Amino acid sequence: MKKLYRRLTGGLFVIAALLISGMLSGCATSPQEMQTTGDYGQLSTPVKTGFPRNYSASVPEDPALQRPLPEMNAEEYETSGDLYFSREDYTMAFVQYEKSLEMKPGNVRIYFKQGMLFLHVGKHEEAVKSFQKVLEKDPGRAAAYEGMGTAFFEMRQYEEAEKHFLKAIELDRSLWKARNYLGNIYDFQKKYDQASREYAEAILLKPDEGALYNNLGVSLSLAGRYEESINAFKQALGAKGPKERVYNNLGLVFAKTGRYDAALDAFMKGSDSAKAYNNLGCVYLAQGEYRKAAQSFNKAIEASPKFYEKANENLKKIGFENSPN
Repeated sequence: MKKLYRRLTGGLFVIAALLISGMLSGCATSPQEMQTTGDYGQLSTPVKTGFPRNYSASVPEDPALQRPLPEMNAEEYETSGDLYFSREDYTMAFVQYEKSLEMKPGNVRIYFKQGMLFLHVGKHEEAVKSFQKVLEKDPGRAAAYEGMGTAFFEMRQYEEAEKHFLKAIELDRSLWKARNYLGNIYDFQKKYDQASREYAEAILLKPDEGALYNNLGVSLSLAGRYEESINAFKQALGAKGPKERVYNNLGLVFAKTGRYDAALDAFMKGSDSAKAYNNLGCVYLAQGEYRKAAQSFNKAIEASPKFYEKANENLKKIGFENSPN
């Protein structure tokens, strides 16, 4: 289910790409996508059946033991769907859930799981329909509002997404992923103070999630609060989660505050030297320091011949192609 988590959390069930202002492509940063689950989102644990892989046995001779297995009931089809879901066979998972609904119509738990499945495969309009079915029968279900918000967010209908995330939080204040999505929305709207508050609230609920500190750092940087941003990125590095993006973001903020040696060090820790020098070159290029940019791009080329094409394209932009100085 790790892939499901990365995709369905706003990604990381991963969301929301934000650029630190003034950076060019290749030097950009984006907050982690966080996905959404809820109290309906916990798939039932499949019961392991069958023999070990190396087991062998003769076929029973008693005809009574060779009769066809009985038809599964609704709960068994649901469990089978969960098993296919865990194996990332989403077509079969959906089929099993449909069979469960045929036997037990109106099961809101199945509607919710189908909504999550639709989110995962990118069918966001279908996800909305599934979550609406949940809310028709259970209007107080916070997780369904969170799922609706996620679908609208992915469709870039941010006003609708905000409305549903706010309703989800009203019903269940522990939904940290909904708060992360709200932070993403407010960043898009340049409401950086509101965004930072939502990320901070999410961190209180999930203090070990590095992506939240990363997103807070991006928001603080967009607001020009660079020292606070640097501190948030450092906290992200001490929490769980991928580090490459965080180091890149940290390097960008160091560069924006004139600490180029620290910026290069951060870029180096987040990637290889070729990418690090290219990133630093992008920083200089954005600030009009063309000769320094050329020197950095040339170092990127020296560090990795495979990097020649990308770095040389950057050199062409400033008229320093193949220039060592």
